[in-house]
Amino acid sequence: MRSPKLIIALIITSCATAIIACNPNKEELKFNKANWEAKEDWDYPYRDRMLNDLVKNHKLLGLTYQQLTDSLGAPANMDNDSGTVIYEIITRFESDIDPTSGKNLVLTLSPESVVTSYKISEWKHN
Repeated sequence: MRSPKLIIALIITSCATAIIACNPNKEELKFNKANWEAKEDWDYPYRDRMLNDLVKNHKLLGLTYQQLTDSLGAPANMDNDSGTVIYEIITRFESDIDPTSGKNLVLTLSPESVVTSYKISEWKHN
């Protein structure tokens, strides 16, 4: 007969393995520019996992546009009329080439090109 401690250890190990197997890419990563800019086909494989560290531990507010692009690279989109800069985090596709949902980091710039606010925007097409 096995000891209760061994059985409990086996149960805990099995549960931990199952949790990790179900969420292999959910581990947060520290922001670094090389991984932020890494792109595989249409995807940025590290951005979503680095996003929390970026917004919590790195200064975004007060950066000039030049400092922002030095830190994050070129944005996916810039709208001069609204003063927003957009960095794509995730874009999901189904069976065709049209995107179905995604997440972006949207930064607002002042007329002097200084970051005044940011938000994480999630979107979905029906």
